[in-house]
Amino acid sequence: MEWSTLPGDLVRLVAGHLHDPLDFLRLRAVCRSWRSAASSSPTPPFLPWLLARTAGPAHPTASLSFSLAAGAARSVPAPSSSHRLLGPTRSHLLLSDATHRLLLLNPLTGARLPLPNSPFPASSPVIQGYLVPAAADDDSPAPVVLYNARKLFFRFDSNAGGEPATKPVDRDDWTEVPVRDLVAENMYHDGKLFVCDDRGHITVFDAATLAVVGAVPPPSAPPRRDTFKCTAFVPSGDELLCVIRYFTRDGHGELLEDCSAGLEVYRLERETENEDQSPKPQWVRMRSIGDRLLFIGLLQGFSFSAADFPRFQGDCIYFFKLERDKRSFIYRFSMEDGRTEELPGPWMHACTWFVPSLS
Repeated sequence: MEWSTLPGDLVRLVAGHLHDPLDFLRLRAVCRSWRSAASSSPTPPFLPWLLARTAGPAHPTASLSFSLAAGAARSVPAPSSSHRLLGPTRSHLLLSDATHRLLLLNPLTGARLPLPNSPFPASSPVIQGYLVPAAADDDSPAPVVLYNARKLFFRFDSNAGGEPATKPVDRDDWTEVPVRDLVAENMYHDGKLFVCDDRGHITVFDAATLAVVGAVPPPSAPPRRDTFKCTAFVPSGDELLCVIRYFTRDGHGELLEDCSAGLEVYRLERETENEDQSPKPQWVRMRSIGDRLLFIGLLQGFSFSAADFPRFQGDCIYFFKLERDKRSFIYRFSMEDGRTEELPGPWMHACTWFVPSLS
């Protein structure tokens, strides 16, 4: 049988079930007719890769990843040994070189987007950042956030879309967000910046004006004195979720995942107490996340529909934790029965999830 004579409908059916981008590219490369058939339908959604840093402080850029869909390690090119990984985006990495210049890198394709120099001084403490990708049908500028524990800067990437209705932010530079307390975590969602302080309180900023438009109390009670709570915001469609993980310290003072406490999921909800009052935001505990798959890092996460990934169980949270000489392993937490199980995967110095993109 000639593979090139395989019906286009069958090729498209197979391509739609390839949730690792390298498998999808290999199918397209078989022959011209397969490439044409695969290109005539939407690209299938891809599951996140677990990204690792190279070992040692001299080469802190990413160099290895693990594809959960393919069950295989993948290599990730780094621009140079002088670049330092500041943080993940959905499909790109935010890097800084020795001269404090910033760069967005698609680690799958190697595509690069330079950004203005960092507003932080070279002696500043650890800096993190991320870019929020726009939807395929959204031509608005993609926001970029850069922060440490004391300051948070925000800008729109003017190369990533059209102009917004108003332009209060200097589009060629960074604008400082007026945060008052230590920044524990933040997330851009639905045109707003949610900034969580070290006590769990969240201040909401309008991304267009950077004005404070609300406040949200912590999603859960304070942890016990001997535990540490880590919060991860997860945009999920129109909703904003918050996943909380708990850690305890061992006899050497190292933080270890407290699996006995499980993982808690909350949804940001606005309720109106009566018709004369404005909506009051609050976090509502979720006992189920339905058909969703959540992929959680230490401070970030992604949401997918299990309907797009038939081999993966819904109502589950996939995460990695540091154990056994600080090597990471992949785990799945079931919201249905509260069980945590280890999944096959390599020993690696994992630092985050990212979603590979061919664009």
